[in-house]
Amino acid sequence: MIAAVRGEVMVRRHDHVVIDAAGVGYRLAVSAETLKAVPAAGSDAFLHAELISRDDSLALYGFSSEEERDLFRLLITVSGIGPKVAI
Repeated sequence: MIAAVRGEVMVRRHDHVVIDAAGVGYRLAVSAETLKAVPAAGSDAFLHAELISRDDSLALYGFSSEEERDLFRLLITVSGIGPKVAI
């Protein structure tokens, strides 16, 4: 499981960021709140992460704090709330 990502911000968009960690670009879906904490491209960043595995995909979600990640984990246990809604 991927628990955190640290590296250089390569891409910063309204719904995701890409962080280069040791030569691998990790795309993390992020909330608007987390995006506020992500610096501009070219700067170093650290995000807590949650990897969601489905039959047809792997998705990585990034969070600026452990509390936000814990809330995300709690929300996705609720019937009818998936990761995209929880973020």
